[in-house]
Amino acid sequence: MILVTGATGTVGRHVVRELHAAGRKVRALSRNPEKASFPEGVETTAGDLTKPDTLAEALTGVEKVFWVLPLAVNLEFPRIARQHGVRHIVLLSSMAVEFGEANAIGRNHLKAEQAVRESGADWTFLRPGGFMTNTYQWADSIRSAGVVRVPFGDISSPAIDSRDIAAVAAKALSSDGHEGKIYPLTGPESITASEQVRILGELLGRQLGFETIPNAIAREAMLRHMPAEIVDALVDLNRQSQRFSSVLSTVEEVTGRPPHTFKQWAGDHLDAFR
Repeated sequence: MILVTGATGTVGRHVVRELHAAGRKVRALSRNPEKASFPEGVETTAGDLTKPDTLAEALTGVEKVFWVLPLAVNLEFPRIARQHGVRHIVLLSSMAVEFGEANAIGRNHLKAEQAVRESGADWTFLRPGGFMTNTYQWADSIRSAGVVRVPFGDISSPAIDSRDIAAVAAKALSSDGHEGKIYPLTGPESITASEQVRILGELLGRQLGFETIPNAIAREAMLRHMPAEIVDALVDLNRQSQRFSSVLSTVEEVTGRPPHTFKQWAGDHLDAFR
């Protein structure tokens, strides 16, 4: 049995579908499983990663786990999973670990990786960079004003489709040879936010505006929704994003197929921007 945590999330829901399509026994963990929608045959169970005493039933009979860090980071999960017989944990980590503990996002994921190592289970770490789904934050502005305003608009990065992260995760969970591996993951092209907006405009048949806003104003806006240390971590990641501008072949090497381009992703999710 394979347990997928974060099963209704950006990546987890695709991991569930990939494993189910491959004929694997899948259990989807959700705080509210009655509200979730999964393919027929997927087992669902209630549990909260921030509350270890809710996880015993979810972990019963499980050999492998896909672990997504909850917003309220709880590092007890790997130890608890191992105590229940889990042999292999595939962790959704982040490229931000390369910035070390000075960066809050990198620090959280480094601690999670260490917790998995210390659990005694076999492990695989997935380290994606930016997600294509981050562009959903532009949707309201595109629909209402036909313009996108972002900081660091001229920075190029190889954002990745969450479906491709999930495909790598599913391979690591359903086949041998991935134990002890660290997989840095990117999309197939490094493009700027302004280029992404141009692609969205072409697909929508609209002329979209684009403006780069000052970093200070962007930081102030983010502080309304996120802790200061996370905001500062995001600003730092963007400021030094040239460190993550290289396109990597990991997705194709692991899955046997190339990752989706931004144009493919946008075309498949265009209704969100209409």
